[in-house]
Amino acid sequence: MNVTRTQAQLNDVRARTIRQCKEAHITQPLCGATALKIYGSEFPFTDEPDTFHIMVRDASHRRRAPHVKAHTWKQLEPTDILYTEGLQVLSPEAAAVTLAGTLNIMQQVMLLEAMVRNQLFTFPMFADYAHKRTFHGKKRTLAALKLYQDGSASMTETALRLELNRRGVPRLVLNYVVPNVWYPNGAPITFDLALPEMKIAWEYQGDHHRTDKGQYRRDAYKGNLARSKNWTLFDVTYDDLRNQQRLNELALQAAVIIAQRTGTVPRMDILTLQQLADRRRVFWKRSSSGT
Repeated sequence: MNVTRTQAQLNDVRARTIRQCKEAHITQPLCGATALKIYGSEFPFTDEPDTFHIMVRDASHRRRAPHVKAHTWKQLEPTDILYTEGLQVLSPEAAAVTLAGTLNIMQQVMLLEAMVRNQLFTFPMFADYAHKRTFHGKKRTLAALKLYQDGSASMTETALRLELNRRGVPRLVLNYVVPNVWYPNGAPITFDLALPEMKIAWEYQGDHHRTDKGQYRRDAYKGNLARSKNWTLFDVTYDDLRNQQRLNELALQAAVIIAQRTGTVPRMDILTLQQLADRRRVFWKRSSSGT
């Protein structure tokens, strides 16, 4: 899963992919993971590193060649194709919707927020495009649009937010800046995800938080300061994210704190993301203030 790459690593992948496509004399429009690599974007799925993905309008145009996988989209239009570094590449919007047939809702939200974060398109641009076009997986894409939230800093943060939301945790503030609290160097202290009115926050701890001494010390300072200000701060790792029981426990712990501070026990039904996207649900009414 291309989730934890640094910008330098993404740049290296981009340069290598462009070089390999030119050496292989790929002339058809590139799509899928190949297009995303050329755009320097993360993507939330595993790809075959030596495979080039191309898009054609019908099967008669499929190219039979080693390491080339052709995909068909009958609605492909000339305006869906851009020229980048001398290569034909599906536009970011077209690349995203033509992946929809193979991605679940979680993956679609992760990809959408990553592409907006990487300035490949704006959310309104993509929403308008997705509503107007015909493609496989469109129902999941429309659900993903409803679950989109601006300001996500990483795919893992997106996944954590959605896992908490579907377990009953209210709509969260992303990259919350704690008022009137700073590091010794004057930089503001932020939390990846927060319920400010409840003083509950979650921090995703990637492996670099443990191996980077400076990051480890900043995390320790932040945690101690947060607790001194009566915040409850949960540290979440990759192992937590892939374990449903641990996620259940995280949500339950938050529910206990919310109940203690409000006198009301929140509903803890575990919804599917399709159910969560239904704007008629209590989740959206409770989150109408944007917090």
